[in-house]
Parts: sequence; C-alpha cells; structure tokens
Amino acid sequence: MNIVIMGATSHIAKSLIDRFLHSGDDHIYLFARSADKIQQFLAAIGRSGNNNYTICTNYQDFSSLSYDVIINCVGVGTLKKHRGDYTVYFIVTEEYDNLAIGYLYKKSPNALYISFSSGAVYGRGFSSSAQDFSVNRLQVNHIVPEDYYGIVRINAEAKHRAHGNLRIIDLRIFSYFSRYINLTDGYFITEVMEAILGNKVLVTDSTNIVRDYLHPEDLFGMIIKCIHAGKINQAIDVSSSRPVSKQEILDYFTSAYGLKYESRRCSENASATGAKSSYYSTCNRASQIGYMPHFSSMDTVRHEARYILSNKLTT
Repeated sequence: MNIVIMGATSHIAKSLIDRFLHSGDDHIYLFARSADKIQQFLAAIGRSGNNNYTICTNYQDFSSLSYDVIINCVGVGTLKKHRGDYTVYFIVTEEYDNLAIGYLYKKSPNALYISFSSGAVYGRGFSSSAQDFSVNRLQVNHIVPEDYYGIVRINAEAKHRAHGNLRIIDLRIFSYFSRYINLTDGYFITEVMEAILGNKVLVTDSTNIVRDYLHPEDLFGMIIKCIHAGKINQAIDVSSSRPVSKQEILDYFTSAYGLKYESRRCSENASATGAKSSYYSTCNRASQIGYMPHFSSMDTVRHEARYILSNKLTT
C-alpha cells in the first residue's frame, strides 16, 4: 500500500514510521515542514537510505500523489509550545483535516483516513472513566480555554460522521508515551524522566491521578486493524489493557531508579484541557474491529522509560 503520514515529525508519527519501515511492506510518504528533522530521525533509528519512503515538505503536492491510507498526525503542540495562542487548535486542525477530506472526495473515495482525536472530547469532568454513554457537559455561556481543544476535536469528529460515505476513523488517544517523546513537553511522565536524568527532586501535585498510557506496539496494531476494517466511519477510544495511577509510577521509579520526589498541594493547572483525575476510557468499541491491547500502562512506562534512561544516562 501507499500510506501517507501527515505531521511526520510529531511524537505519535515517529513510532508509526519506525514500525511501518521495519515491516517493509508498504511505501510511506512522510509530510512535514522540515526534511532535515525527518532525515535526522530516520538516521537515528537506522532507517535512512532505503526505497520504502518519500519525504515531502510541500503540502501543495499532497493531492498530486496516490495513497491508500492517510494518517493525520499533525499536532497543535503543548501549552508550552503554543504559549497560550489557542487559535492554533482551530486553524491547524481545520487546515489539514480539510486537506485529507478533499483528497478523498476529489481523488480517492475508497482510501482510508485515520485522524488522531483525543479523550478531550469527553470534556473536563473526569472524576471517573469515559464510557459509551458519557456526556460532555459544556457550559455554552462560559466557555474557557480548557474547553477549546475538546470543542475542536468534537467538531472534527462530527464533521467526519457527516461524511458517512467516506472511510474515516477517529482514534481517541488519552495518554501516549514512547522513547520519542520530547522531554521538555511538561507532562507528568516527562517531568519524572527529567528529574531522574538531572538527579533532581521532582515536585508534584499530591493528587493521585490515573492515566492510560498507550504502548507504541498497541497503537501500531490498532492502525493495522483499522486498515483491514473495511467500510467504516466511526470514532474509537484506544486504550491500554489497564490504566495506572500516579502513585504506582512514583513508587516504581523510586524503587528502580532512585527517584526523589515531594508531593505538594498545587492549585495551578498545567493541562491545556483542564484537570482530570481519571483520564481513561472503558468504552470498548475497539474490540469490534478486533483490537486487543497487549500492554498495560505500567508496561508502557517501564518499557519506554528503560530506553530513554539507559541511553541518556550512559551518554
């Protein structure tokens, strides 16, 4: 197959690129603004210099090529990166989403479009897990910045369902962790990595949150299930086999890597989509297309952190 990955330098895209090139069965078109960054990544993972990929930096060429699968990994960046410019959520998402949908209509209506969505569609109230009949209670007269990204993703998903004649799957990711994550992104798990690498004391909120870290192998497995799912237009929550609490993570890294931490009460919310105590899903639509996660969230944390810490600490 011909598979295009939009936003090829993003965190999620890197793990997919590694696995698609490892299988060697398909040709991958890698779209990103910087060819140098892609080349550096491919060299770092030992995948450069083969005929299984094409690097593209001009999205004006997007519709001139031929694809069987479109994977939209274009991200809007973390709160640290966009520095409070929430307009990028709307502008960037709409631009690349329209590019993909336009391709399906104008050139290849039978191609599959996989769009990465988010658990943020369920809103800010995560005192318990998301479920099949969960409701996003949006206060329409009091919309705040923490609502913006969820609104963007709901809008994109609704638009995709309206195009019911097309093959479009929205994969809702709640939390994702891999060896390719940017350690300066400001997530709890990256702060843990930075504290260990810098031999510093981690200062963290005393609230014991629960997260679902999807393993890169499970994500790739889900992509393959989507490719073979036939005619489908649906949003699907993608989960690990079991979520993990913050305290479990702290206990593990304290024991395995000597992490030092302090828990303090903190009123500041570092998340662009609002505070979430239990950010995971028990909606199991993914099983309808044969997806079965092999790794728990703790498996993901252990496996990928081992690579990050062993490589950084020895160099």
